[in-house]
Amino acid sequence: MKISKIVIISIISVTILTGCWDQYLLKDVKMVMGTGFDLTSDGKILGTVAIPLFTSGAGGTEARESQIVTEIGDTPRDVRNKLNHTIAKQYSASKLMVLLLGEEYAMQDIYPGLDLYYRDPKSNLLANIVVVKGRATDLLNIKIQKNMLMSEYLSSLIQSEQDATFIPLTKRPLISDMFDPGTDFVLPLIEPKPKEKEAQMIGLAMFNGHKYTGQYLTHEDSTLYLLMADQKRKSAWIKLKVHENQEPKMKNFIVFNVLKSKRDLKVMAKNPDDISVDLNLAFKVEIMEYPEDQLYSEKQIDELNKKLSNLLTKKANDIINKMQKANSDSLGIGRHINAFHHDTWEKINWKKEYPNVDFKGKVTVEITKHGIFN
Repeated sequence: MKISKIVIISIISVTILTGCWDQYLLKDVKMVMGTGFDLTSDGKILGTVAIPLFTSGAGGTEARESQIVTEIGDTPRDVRNKLNHTIAKQYSASKLMVLLLGEEYAMQDIYPGLDLYYRDPKSNLLANIVVVKGRATDLLNIKIQKNMLMSEYLSSLIQSEQDATFIPLTKRPLISDMFDPGTDFVLPLIEPKPKEKEAQMIGLAMFNGHKYTGQYLTHEDSTLYLLMADQKRKSAWIKLKVHENQEPKMKNFIVFNVLKSKRDLKVMAKNPDDISVDLNLAFKVEIMEYPEDQLYSEKQIDELNKKLSNLLTKKANDIINKMQKANSDSLGIGRHINAFHHDTWEKINWKKEYPNVDFKGKVTVEITKHGIFN
Protein backbone atom coordinates (compact mmCIF):
# COMPACT_ATOMS: atom_id res chain seq x y z
CA MET A 1 0.00 0.00 0.00
CA LYS A 2 2.82 2.38 0.92
CA ILE A 3 4.59 1.58 -2.34
CA SER A 4 1.41 2.35 -4.32
CA LYS A 5 1.06 5.73 -2.61
CA ILE A 6 4.68 6.58 -3.36
CA VAL A 7 4.23 5.63 -7.03
CA ILE A 8 1.03 7.68 -7.36
CA ILE A 9 2.60 10.75 -5.69
CA SER A 10 5.66 10.42 -7.91
CA ILE A 11 3.55 10.27 -11.08
CA ILE A 12 1.51 13.32 -10.02
CA SER A 13 4.71 15.25 -9.17
CA VAL A 14 6.22 14.46 -12.57
CA THR A 15 3.14 15.72 -14.40
CA ILE A 16 3.07 19.09 -12.63
CA LEU A 17 6.80 19.79 -12.96
CA THR A 18 7.53 21.98 -16.01
CA GLY A 19 11.18 21.09 -16.25
CA CYS A 20 13.50 23.17 -18.44
CA TRP A 21 11.47 23.25 -21.62
CA ASP A 22 12.34 26.93 -22.22
CA GLN A 23 16.05 26.78 -21.40
CA TYR A 24 18.32 29.08 -23.39
CA LEU A 25 21.86 27.75 -23.30
CA LEU A 26 24.84 30.06 -23.77
CA LYS A 27 26.57 27.48 -25.94
CA ASP A 28 23.77 27.75 -28.49
CA VAL A 29 23.73 31.55 -28.95
CA LYS A 30 25.93 34.62 -29.47
CA MET A 31 25.23 37.21 -26.76
CA VAL A 32 25.07 40.68 -28.33
CA MET A 33 25.80 43.25 -25.59
CA GLY A 34 26.15 46.35 -27.75
CA THR A 35 24.54 47.23 -31.06
CA GLY A 36 24.16 50.28 -33.25
CA PHE A 37 22.19 51.54 -36.24
CA ASP A 38 23.41 54.03 -38.84
CA LEU A 39 21.95 55.33 -42.07
CA THR A 40 23.85 54.75 -45.31
CA SER A 41 24.01 57.29 -48.14
CA ASP A 42 21.33 55.37 -50.08
CA GLY A 43 18.95 55.10 -47.12
CA LYS A 44 19.74 51.54 -46.04
CA ILE A 45 20.42 50.43 -42.47
CA LEU A 46 24.01 49.84 -41.37
CA GLY A 47 23.90 47.57 -38.31
CA THR A 48 26.89 46.91 -36.08
CA VAL A 49 27.04 44.48 -33.15
CA ALA A 50 29.61 43.83 -30.44
CA ILE A 51 29.74 40.20 -29.33
CA PRO A 52 31.89 39.27 -26.30
CA LEU A 53 34.28 36.37 -26.88
CA PHE A 54 34.32 34.16 -23.81
CA THR A 55 37.40 32.23 -22.77
CA SER A 56 38.00 29.83 -19.89
CA GLY A 57 40.71 30.64 -17.37
CA ALA A 58 41.77 30.01 -13.81
CA GLY A 59 39.11 32.41 -12.56
CA GLY A 60 36.35 30.88 -14.67
CA THR A 61 34.77 32.01 -17.91
CA GLU A 62 35.48 35.63 -18.85
CA ALA A 63 35.37 37.95 -21.85
CA ARG A 64 38.16 40.45 -22.55
CA GLU A 65 37.56 41.27 -26.19
CA SER A 66 34.66 41.61 -28.59
CA GLN A 67 33.89 40.48 -32.10
CA ILE A 68 32.60 43.46 -34.12
CA VAL A 69 30.35 42.53 -37.04
CA THR A 70 28.66 44.91 -39.49
CA GLU A 71 25.96 44.28 -42.08
CA ILE A 72 23.76 46.41 -44.34
CA GLY A 73 20.08 45.71 -44.90
CA ASP A 74 16.78 47.27 -45.90
CA THR A 75 15.27 46.93 -42.41
CA PRO A 76 16.61 46.20 -38.90
CA ARG A 77 15.23 42.63 -39.13
CA ASP A 78 16.93 42.20 -42.49
CA VAL A 79 20.20 43.32 -40.87
CA ARG A 80 19.75 40.80 -38.05
CA ASN A 81 19.05 38.00 -40.50
CA LYS A 82 22.24 38.83 -42.39
CA LEU A 83 24.18 38.93 -39.13
CA ASN A 84 22.91 35.44 -38.33
CA HIS A 85 24.44 34.30 -41.63
CA THR A 86 27.79 35.80 -40.59
CA ILE A 87 28.22 34.95 -36.92
CA ALA A 88 28.36 31.43 -35.58
CA LYS A 89 25.21 30.44 -33.66
CA GLN A 90 22.08 32.57 -33.24
CA TYR A 91 21.89 36.28 -32.40
CA SER A 92 20.58 36.91 -28.86
CA ALA A 93 19.71 40.36 -27.43
CA SER A 94 18.71 39.07 -23.98
CA LYS A 95 21.81 40.67 -22.38
CA LEU A 96 21.89 43.82 -24.49
CA MET A 97 23.43 46.71 -22.53
CA VAL A 98 23.42 49.60 -24.99
CA LEU A 99 21.60 50.40 -28.23
CA LEU A 100 23.37 53.15 -30.17
CA LEU A 101 21.66 55.34 -32.77
CA GLY A 102 23.83 57.24 -35.22
CA GLU A 103 23.01 60.94 -35.54
CA GLU A 104 21.56 60.74 -39.05
CA TYR A 105 19.62 57.60 -38.23
CA ALA A 106 18.13 59.26 -35.13
CA MET A 107 16.84 62.20 -37.19
CA GLN A 108 14.33 59.90 -38.87
CA ASP A 109 11.67 57.83 -37.11
CA ILE A 110 13.64 55.66 -34.67
CA TYR A 111 10.77 53.34 -33.78
CA PRO A 112 11.33 50.78 -36.60
CA GLY A 113 14.75 50.02 -35.13
CA LEU A 114 13.23 49.49 -31.67
CA ASP A 115 10.24 47.50 -32.90
CA LEU A 116 12.56 44.58 -33.58
CA TYR A 117 13.47 44.38 -29.90
CA TYR A 118 10.04 45.09 -28.45
CA ARG A 119 8.56 42.17 -30.40
CA ASP A 120 11.20 39.75 -29.14
CA PRO A 121 10.26 38.35 -25.69
CA LYS A 122 13.91 37.54 -24.97
CA SER A 123 15.17 41.11 -25.56
CA ASN A 124 16.35 43.34 -22.72
CA LEU A 125 13.72 46.09 -22.89
CA LEU A 126 15.62 48.30 -20.40
CA ALA A 127 18.83 48.50 -22.43
CA ASN A 128 20.18 52.05 -22.50
CA ILE A 129 19.41 53.86 -25.78
CA VAL A 130 21.98 56.48 -26.75
CA VAL A 131 22.36 58.89 -29.67
CA VAL A 132 25.89 59.05 -31.11
CA LYS A 133 27.27 62.30 -32.49
CA GLY A 134 28.49 60.89 -35.79
CA ARG A 135 28.17 57.16 -36.46
CA ALA A 136 27.40 54.38 -34.02
CA THR A 137 29.71 51.96 -35.84
CA ASP A 138 32.67 54.30 -35.24
CA LEU A 139 32.03 54.19 -31.52
CA LEU A 140 31.66 50.40 -31.33
CA ASN A 141 34.92 49.94 -33.26
CA ILE A 142 37.02 51.92 -30.77
CA LYS A 143 39.51 49.71 -28.96
CA ILE A 144 39.32 50.68 -25.31
CA GLN A 145 42.75 51.07 -23.72
CA LYS A 146 41.85 49.19 -20.58
CA ASN A 147 41.11 45.50 -20.60
CA MET A 148 37.36 46.12 -20.91
CA LEU A 149 34.61 45.46 -23.43
CA MET A 150 33.14 48.49 -25.17
CA SER A 151 29.62 47.50 -24.05
CA GLU A 152 30.79 47.30 -20.42
CA TYR A 153 32.63 50.62 -20.73
CA LEU A 154 29.57 52.38 -22.13
CA SER A 155 27.27 50.80 -19.55
CA SER A 156 29.56 51.94 -16.70
CA LEU A 157 29.84 55.44 -18.19
CA ILE A 158 26.05 55.70 -18.47
CA GLN A 159 25.52 54.51 -14.88
CA SER A 160 27.99 57.02 -13.45
CA GLU A 161 26.35 59.84 -15.44
CA GLN A 162 22.93 58.75 -14.17
CA ASP A 163 24.11 58.74 -10.56
CA ALA A 164 25.49 62.27 -11.03
CA THR A 165 22.16 63.57 -12.45
CA PHE A 166 23.60 64.20 -15.90
CA ILE A 167 21.39 61.78 -17.86
CA PRO A 168 17.98 60.28 -16.97
CA LEU A 169 17.70 56.85 -15.40
CA THR A 170 16.15 54.16 -17.60
CA LYS A 171 13.17 53.05 -15.50
CA ARG A 172 10.87 51.67 -18.20
CA PRO A 173 10.94 50.84 -21.91
CA LEU A 174 11.19 53.92 -24.12
CA ILE A 175 8.06 52.82 -25.98
CA SER A 176 6.05 53.97 -22.93
CA ASP A 177 6.85 57.60 -23.82
CA MET A 178 7.13 57.23 -27.59
CA PHE A 179 3.39 56.73 -28.10
CA ASP A 180 2.24 59.22 -25.47
CA PRO A 181 1.04 62.32 -27.41
CA GLY A 182 1.50 64.47 -24.30
CA THR A 183 5.24 64.13 -23.86
CA ASP A 184 8.54 63.94 -25.68
CA PHE A 185 11.78 62.49 -24.41
CA VAL A 186 15.51 63.09 -24.30
CA LEU A 187 18.28 60.54 -24.83
CA PRO A 188 21.95 60.69 -23.85
CA LEU A 189 24.19 62.15 -26.55
CA ILE A 190 27.68 60.70 -26.74
CA GLU A 191 30.68 61.58 -28.89
CA PRO A 192 33.33 59.02 -29.99
CA LYS A 193 36.96 59.98 -29.38
CA PRO A 194 38.99 57.43 -31.39
CA LYS A 195 42.38 59.06 -30.75
CA GLU A 196 41.87 58.99 -26.98
CA LYS A 197 40.31 55.51 -27.26
CA GLU A 198 37.29 56.61 -25.26
CA ALA A 199 33.93 58.35 -25.54
CA GLN A 200 32.49 61.46 -23.94
CA MET A 201 28.93 62.20 -22.85
CA ILE A 202 28.18 65.69 -24.20
CA GLY A 203 24.53 66.25 -23.32
CA LEU A 204 20.92 65.23 -23.92
CA ALA A 205 19.48 64.88 -27.42
CA MET A 206 15.99 66.46 -27.63
CA PHE A 207 13.32 64.53 -29.54
CA ASN A 208 10.12 65.71 -31.18
CA GLY A 209 7.94 62.63 -31.39
CA HIS A 210 10.12 59.80 -32.67
CA LYS A 211 12.76 62.02 -34.30
CA TYR A 212 15.92 63.67 -33.00
CA THR A 213 15.62 67.40 -33.59
CA GLY A 214 19.35 67.90 -34.08
CA GLN A 215 19.37 70.15 -30.99
CA TYR A 216 20.59 69.13 -27.57
CA LEU A 217 21.03 70.33 -24.03
CA THR A 218 24.70 70.69 -23.18
CA HIS A 219 26.33 68.73 -20.39
CA GLU A 220 26.19 71.86 -18.20
CA ASP A 221 22.42 72.24 -18.82
CA SER A 222 21.61 68.57 -18.27
CA THR A 223 21.68 68.58 -14.46
CA LEU A 224 19.38 71.58 -14.12
CA TYR A 225 16.99 70.12 -16.72
CA LEU A 226 16.75 66.85 -14.77
CA LEU A 227 16.05 68.79 -11.57
CA MET A 228 13.32 70.64 -13.49
CA ALA A 229 11.97 67.22 -14.52
CA ASP A 230 12.08 66.10 -10.85
CA GLN A 231 14.67 63.40 -11.57
CA LYS A 232 17.41 64.08 -9.04
CA ARG A 233 19.74 61.17 -8.33
CA LYS A 234 22.54 60.62 -5.79
CA SER A 235 24.32 63.91 -6.48
CA ALA A 236 23.67 66.98 -8.61
CA TRP A 237 26.70 69.23 -9.06
CA ILE A 238 26.29 72.61 -10.74
CA LYS A 239 28.98 75.12 -11.74
CA LEU A 240 28.13 78.81 -12.11
CA LYS A 241 30.09 81.94 -12.91
CA VAL A 242 29.32 84.37 -10.08
CA HIS A 243 32.06 87.01 -10.58
CA GLU A 244 33.80 88.81 -13.42
CA ASN A 245 37.46 89.68 -13.93
CA GLN A 246 38.75 87.96 -10.79
CA GLU A 247 42.36 86.81 -10.75
CA PRO A 248 43.11 84.01 -10.99
CA LYS A 249 40.13 83.24 -13.22
CA MET A 250 39.07 80.25 -11.13
CA LYS A 251 37.87 82.71 -8.47
CA ASN A 252 35.00 83.70 -10.79
CA PHE A 253 33.27 80.33 -10.32
CA ILE A 254 31.39 78.40 -7.69
CA VAL A 255 30.57 74.68 -7.61
CA PHE A 256 27.80 73.35 -5.40
CA ASN A 257 25.87 70.14 -4.89
CA VAL A 258 22.07 70.17 -4.68
CA LEU A 259 21.26 68.21 -1.53
CA LYS A 260 17.49 68.54 -1.76
CA SER A 261 15.26 69.66 -4.60
CA LYS A 262 11.57 70.48 -4.41
CA ARG A 263 9.52 71.12 -7.53
CA ASP A 264 6.18 72.91 -7.76
CA LEU A 265 4.64 72.64 -11.24
CA LYS A 266 1.45 74.53 -12.00
CA VAL A 267 -0.20 74.15 -15.42
CA MET A 268 -3.08 76.50 -16.20
CA ALA A 269 -5.15 75.48 -19.23
CA LYS A 270 -8.76 76.46 -18.69
CA ASN A 271 -9.17 77.19 -22.40
CA PRO A 272 -7.07 76.71 -25.57
CA ASP A 273 -6.20 80.43 -25.77
CA ASP A 274 -4.83 80.70 -22.26
CA ILE A 275 -2.23 78.05 -21.45
CA SER A 276 0.57 78.91 -19.05
CA VAL A 277 3.06 77.05 -16.87
CA ASP A 278 4.72 78.08 -13.61
CA LEU A 279 7.71 75.96 -12.66
CA ASN A 280 9.14 76.75 -9.23
CA LEU A 281 12.20 74.97 -7.84
CA ALA A 282 13.62 75.18 -4.31
CA PHE A 283 17.18 73.91 -3.76
CA LYS A 284 19.08 73.28 -0.56
CA VAL A 285 22.73 73.23 -1.56
CA GLU A 286 26.19 72.50 -0.25
CA ILE A 287 29.15 74.60 -1.41
CA MET A 288 31.81 72.28 -2.81
CA GLU A 289 34.20 74.86 -4.27
CA TYR A 290 34.32 78.63 -3.86
CA PRO A 291 37.84 80.11 -3.93
CA GLU A 292 36.45 83.56 -3.04
CA ASP A 293 35.33 82.07 0.32
CA GLN A 294 34.14 84.82 2.75
CA LEU A 295 31.09 82.79 3.81
CA TYR A 296 31.40 83.60 7.49
CA SER A 297 28.47 86.03 7.78
CA GLU A 298 24.75 85.60 7.21
CA LYS A 299 24.68 88.74 5.07
CA GLN A 300 27.23 87.36 2.62
CA ILE A 301 25.43 84.02 2.48
CA ASP A 302 22.10 85.78 1.82
CA GLU A 303 23.67 87.78 -1.00
CA LEU A 304 25.13 84.62 -2.53
CA ASN A 305 21.74 82.86 -2.19
CA LYS A 306 20.12 85.68 -4.18
CA LYS A 307 22.85 85.64 -6.82
CA LEU A 308 22.64 81.88 -7.31
CA SER A 309 18.83 82.06 -7.42
CA ASN A 310 18.90 84.73 -10.13
CA LEU A 311 21.52 82.93 -12.22
CA LEU A 312 19.70 79.58 -12.03
CA THR A 313 16.33 81.21 -12.77
CA LYS A 314 17.79 82.69 -15.96
CA LYS A 315 19.40 79.37 -16.85
CA ALA A 316 16.15 77.44 -16.26
CA ASN A 317 14.24 79.81 -18.56
CA ASP A 318 16.97 79.48 -21.19
CA ILE A 319 16.57 75.69 -21.07
CA ILE A 320 12.78 76.06 -21.47
CA ASN A 321 13.34 78.30 -24.50
CA LYS A 322 15.65 75.70 -26.05
CA MET A 323 13.02 72.99 -25.58
CA GLN A 324 10.29 75.15 -27.09
CA LYS A 325 12.46 76.05 -30.09
CA ALA A 326 13.12 72.35 -30.61
CA ASN A 327 9.39 71.66 -30.07
CA SER A 328 10.37 69.02 -27.53
CA ASP A 329 7.96 68.74 -24.61
CA SER A 330 10.33 66.66 -22.51
CA LEU A 331 8.87 68.02 -19.25
CA GLY A 332 5.56 66.32 -20.11
CA ILE A 333 3.38 69.44 -19.94
CA GLY A 334 1.01 68.01 -22.54
CA ARG A 335 0.54 64.88 -20.45
CA HIS A 336 -0.47 67.11 -17.53
CA ILE A 337 -3.01 69.01 -19.66
CA ASN A 338 -4.42 65.74 -21.01
CA ALA A 339 -4.89 64.41 -17.47
CA PHE A 340 -6.19 67.51 -15.66
CA HIS A 341 -7.59 69.75 -18.41
CA HIS A 342 -8.91 67.18 -20.85
CA ASP A 343 -11.54 69.48 -22.41
CA THR A 344 -8.79 71.88 -23.43
CA TRP A 345 -6.61 68.99 -24.64
CA GLU A 346 -9.34 67.81 -26.98
CA LYS A 347 -9.50 71.23 -28.66
CA ILE A 348 -5.80 71.84 -29.36
CA ASN A 349 -3.04 70.55 -31.61
CA TRP A 350 -0.37 70.23 -28.94
CA LYS A 351 2.58 70.14 -31.35
CA LYS A 352 1.52 73.54 -32.70
CA GLU A 353 0.57 74.99 -29.31
CA TYR A 354 3.58 73.91 -27.25
CA PRO A 355 6.16 76.38 -28.69
CA ASN A 356 3.81 79.27 -27.80
CA VAL A 357 3.02 78.28 -24.21
CA ASP A 358 3.82 80.98 -21.63
CA PHE A 359 6.45 79.44 -19.33
CA LYS A 360 7.74 81.03 -16.14
CA GLY A 361 10.57 79.31 -14.34
CA LYS A 362 11.89 80.35 -10.95
CA VAL A 363 14.66 78.85 -8.81
CA THR A 364 15.24 79.62 -5.13
CA VAL A 365 18.56 78.59 -3.57
CA GLU A 366 19.35 78.16 0.10
CA ILE A 367 22.91 77.39 1.14
CA THR A 368 22.72 74.99 4.07
CA LYS A 369 26.28 73.67 4.08
CA HIS A 370 29.56 75.31 3.13
CA GLY A 371 32.30 72.96 4.27
CA ILE A 372 34.05 72.87 7.64
CA PHE A 373 32.94 76.47 8.36
CA ASN A 374 29.31 75.44 9.03
